[in-house]
Amino acid sequence: MKNTKFFISLSCAVAVSLLSGCAASVKSGGTEALTIEESAKKNLVVNIQGNGKVRQNDDWIRLRQEWNEALKNEADRAGYRLTESHVANPAEKEGVGIKINVTNFRYLTPGARYAAGVMVGNAWINSSADYSDLKSGRLIGTRTYDTSSSAWEGVMSAMTQEQVEAIAQQIISDIKSAKAK
Repeated sequence: MKNTKFFISLSCAVAVSLLSGCAASVKSGGTEALTIEESAKKNLVVNIQGNGKVRQNDDWIRLRQEWNEALKNEADRAGYRLTESHVANPAEKEGVGIKINVTNFRYLTPGARYAAGVMVGNAWINSSADYSDLKSGRLIGTRTYDTSSSAWEGVMSAMTQEQVEAIAQQIISDIKSAKAK
């Protein structure tokens, strides 16, 4: 009876740890403090770009779509309005422009990880974001956002979608925590 309870408890603990997965962690950097007026935080305009190598990747469109969706969801939670723009011109409205520059990424889906395990390798994203004042076009600051997963974490390692969501959370968090002038 004691052995049965022990094995059931052990099985439940293993199942919970397998289902919980590994959260994506973001390595963020930037030297200058972001200063953003509270009223400007309410209007965010994002422009996601990639270098030539990145744009030629078959998964580039999927990555951009997921990133826009993740940013929109995070902005909505924070009470901000976020729109996508391919134009970086100064605007009439007060707000924050976020130009995301993707320099490299490796896209992995959960299906690929589940099907091939460690054989598919790691997922990663290397990017930076330039924050600017929408009215003047003045650069507010720049941050780097890099994330990666390890195939050795197993089938529950963070795939690209979770990494994009983690970076989106960090971007919105950086805007929320920016001090006003």
